[in-house]
Amino acid sequence: MNKQLFENKNEKHIVNIKKISNKEEKIELAKKIVCKVKDGQVIGFGSGSTSYLTAIEIGKLVKEKGWSIKAIPTSSEIEEVCKQYGIEIGSLVEDDIDWAFDGADEVDSNKNMIKGMGAAMFKEKLNIISSPVTYILVDKSKLVENLGEKHPVPVEVFPTAMKFVANELTKIGAIKTVYRGMTENNNAILDTKFKIITEDLEKQIKIISGVIESGLFINYDVEIIN
Repeated sequence: MNKQLFENKNEKHIVNIKKISNKEEKIELAKKIVCKVKDGQVIGFGSGSTSYLTAIEIGKLVKEKGWSIKAIPTSSEIEEVCKQYGIEIGSLVEDDIDWAFDGADEVDSNKNMIKGMGAAMFKEKLNIISSPVTYILVDKSKLVENLGEKHPVPVEVFPTAMKFVANELTKIGAIKTVYRGMTENNNAILDTKFKIITEDLEKQIKIISGVIESGLFINYDVEIIN
């Protein structure tokens, strides 16, 4: 493997409530979503710290009212929270989502996003495109003028295609590619820095053979809650 293409950086994403930044603001965001929950719904649960806190708030409501809802979780951490509160786990194979919620790592003024720093971009994107409405919960620290200001673009890649994909990413403008680790789907994550993120970059990344998904969300019909 070409060492100039890859910089090793293995990170395991673990939600530690005590260490969540802007926790109080994120809890307030979570409470804005709880009022949308209704008995019998199928809800897409996103990943990351804001979604984690939201899952807890929804769990409290469901337990208090004795409601039955079904969750489509995008990570094992969120699935565990749902199980703790007695929320049934559903599947996109069998269930239709009524609505979904998620967080984001960056959001610009056009509602374009970078997601996936928690390594769940494929399942997050699948929930969003499968849901009639998705609420994106973001505190002020996630708002940017231009995507890529604070975070690279995570790219989920079939492991044996890493070298090829990294070379192809360079051809479309990547200036740095960092191997971060593996997703829950046992695919590799390449955190990729671009000097400029154009409107067609998401599509350019997706057509590379070996790419499963990217953390770019351009022109998705979402509602931003902040």
